[in-house]
Amino acid sequence: MEVKKFLGFTDGIKEPQKTRTEKILSKYYNYNGGIYNTVTYLCMKLLEGCTPGKKEDYQYYKWNGELSRPKTVYRLDSPDNITYIGLNKTEYGFVCYLLEKGLNTEEAIISYDKADVEHTEAERRAGEAEKARQEAEEKRQVEERKRTEAAITEEEKHITREEKELADSIFISMYGTECKNYSLIALVHNFDNPYCKEEIISRLHNGNKASIKLFECLTGLELPKHYRKRVEYIGNITSGDFKGIKPYKKKEIKEVHKEEFYIAEGRGRAERWTKVIAEPFRKYGVDMFIFCSNGYWNISLAESGVYVATGRTKKECMVNLKKYRDIHGKEDFLQKIKCKTGLVISCIGANPRYKTV
Repeated sequence: MEVKKFLGFTDGIKEPQKTRTEKILSKYYNYNGGIYNTVTYLCMKLLEGCTPGKKEDYQYYKWNGELSRPKTVYRLDSPDNITYIGLNKTEYGFVCYLLEKGLNTEEAIISYDKADVEHTEAERRAGEAEKARQEAEEKRQVEERKRTEAAITEEEKHITREEKELADSIFISMYGTECKNYSLIALVHNFDNPYCKEEIISRLHNGNKASIKLFECLTGLELPKHYRKRVEYIGNITSGDFKGIKPYKKKEIKEVHKEEFYIAEGRGRAERWTKVIAEPFRKYGVDMFIFCSNGYWNISLAESGVYVATGRTKKECMVNLKKYRDIHGKEDFLQKIKCKTGLVISCIGANPRYKTV
């Protein structure tokens, strides 16, 4: 007799314990001139009349005369109860399972094993069929995507001048440069194509504000500000919900009042006054001005022309000014300004802005 499977013993065991259990039951025994796996060997011993047994708190004397620690011993007793075979816990559990399920006759074991093997084979064939179906579906999706991409490329040739001018006006307003890729417009033309909708959603993230505005102007719709809500909204609409192209209304930016100021420049110390056009403001009881130079915003003291804060944006620059003031405290901050002003004037003279004052 040869049992090919595990007779359902491992079906209810979760990984990784299932794999470890099957590995134990797959070991081989040399018995009566034949080589058998553990499952077959234990089934044969059970058919010979052997019965499982265990002894708890078993101890024995070690070579030094000391008693070993108590442990549970699992075994398979011979029919005459004179000899026994030692088992591990997994093997003992398997033998008890066979008795519990009535798998203690050769006919029952062979019948169950045959059904188990057939079931496994059916699962294997079903798995292969499902894998083939998935591969075919993936291949179909790839081909469909390629056809759609080719169609979008062709659609780009038919984008109207009005649509391109709309895109350019939005990108120039927000980024200072014309739109370099009009493919979003072609995607909107084919909005109901699942691939096109998926591609549009991937582009309309929070960091791509110009594309968001372009989509809104092309469709006449207003998208949610929150990204997740925007994704859900786009996923639930069709081209039938579009309201038509609407013009782009550039936000009017309030003109900032600017004046002539002077900054103290030099290597290591003030050497000369350099004129700049900047926005004046008063903060913490001190006259200052803010301006942008070489891509960075700078705040300088009005009278001394010395830098006190810088940043990549106007907002960041103002935050850094507050940090500088908070670090030194109100009194120390004002004292440093007074010292810097005196030092600059002693080096290069009075600020040209205040000479007539």
